[in-house]
Amino acid sequence: MANFEVLLQGIVTNPQQHLWELPLLTTIEVQQLLEWSQGEIKLQPELCLYQLFEAQVEKTPDAVAVVFENGFLTYKELNQRENQLAH
Repeated sequence: MANFEVLLQGIVTNPQQHLWELPLLTTIEVQQLLEWSQGEIKLQPELCLYQLFEAQVEKTPDAVAVVFENGFLTYKELNQRENQLAH
């Protein structure tokens, strides 16, 4: 809902703007992305995606990995569900 509100405010503020130019992120989301972009990125092309994900699980198991509607899963919970599905 917050993202939809940001979009509507953008439309009202500048109705001549192209759709792809309108803002979608809340101030908090923009700040979070800016903070994440300050970190160092180390590419490891020899690793598969699932290996990179498991490394993230080990690094930040209690961090929020996915958000959907009113719920969320931590990296640890998402990894447990992924392993359950794989088995």
